[in-house]
Amino acid sequence: MIMPLFEIGDNELVPFRRVQAGPELYEEEIEGLLWADLEAFLGEALFPISRQPRIADGLRPDIVALDADGRVVVIEVKRDIDRKQLAQCLEYAGWARSANLDEIAEIYHGGSEAFFPAWVEFTSTSSPQLIQRPPRVVLVARDFDERTDGALSFLTDSDLPISVLRVTVYTDQGGRRFIDVEADHEPDIETPDDSSTKSSPTQYKIDGRRVEVADLLDAGLVAEGDELVWTRPRLGETYSARILDTGQIQISDGRSFATLSRAAIEAADVPAYDGWAAWHLLDGRSMRVLRDEFLRTNADA
Repeated sequence: MIMPLFEIGDNELVPFRRVQAGPELYEEEIEGLLWADLEAFLGEALFPISRQPRIADGLRPDIVALDADGRVVVIEVKRDIDRKQLAQCLEYAGWARSANLDEIAEIYHGGSEAFFPAWVEFTSTSSPQLIQRPPRVVLVARDFDERTDGALSFLTDSDLPISVLRVTVYTDQGGRRFIDVEADHEPDIETPDDSSTKSSPTQYKIDGRRVEVADLLDAGLVAEGDELVWTRPRLGETYSARILDTGQIQISDGRSFATLSRAAIEAADVPAYDGWAAWHLLDGRSMRVLRDEFLRTNADA
């Protein structure tokens, strides 16, 4: 069900128009935005492997990534998903279920030789972390037909690692474009312990949506203008950033990004990194610790 979306004008509500893009335009645009910032859509830092890779039996998923635990994440973007396309996604899951690290390295967008050092850095390990089972499938679409939606509900209710993102594009009267991301079929989230050393593969959510830096601002855990640092002792490099009043992260060259991970990637020029673990306040607390504190406080409330 599409809920009406309005902009508040001068004592009136100005409706946004839902963009009726064709399948090819919708899929190309959303796939490109996903690839540019996976965390903005999925709520977690992922290690991007490839767009449109050719894998076994001629299959060609839209995006393949790895999560911090080493699980393969297959992301498929369709404007509308029917039963045939759902079956295709399950074929991708079948491939991912048996894929090993060498196979993943072969389709890495930066080349197989660059994959292993980049993967080690992303996981903060001394040797490449092996692939873990089961894989995950993420379906991104504007609409699902009724029978497909019922099938998805059955699969997710059976605790199969499939999540769905409904993504709708809107435009206003001035031609500006907006994206609404609605996660319908995600599992409940358990608050992680402070002792956790890496991101959980599940999304961190509050009130059914993902936690953002803006939530920490509203809770008073961080403030506008707070400085962030990321130190990498092995490389002898330190990066700086600051929190804007919008919750965006501005790095030292003046560019601003919607997510901590994207800010880390751009600041250090690396293919992927968990920004919640990378960035720290000047008092030493990481943004991950502050996120966990926010979740605990809200759970207690």
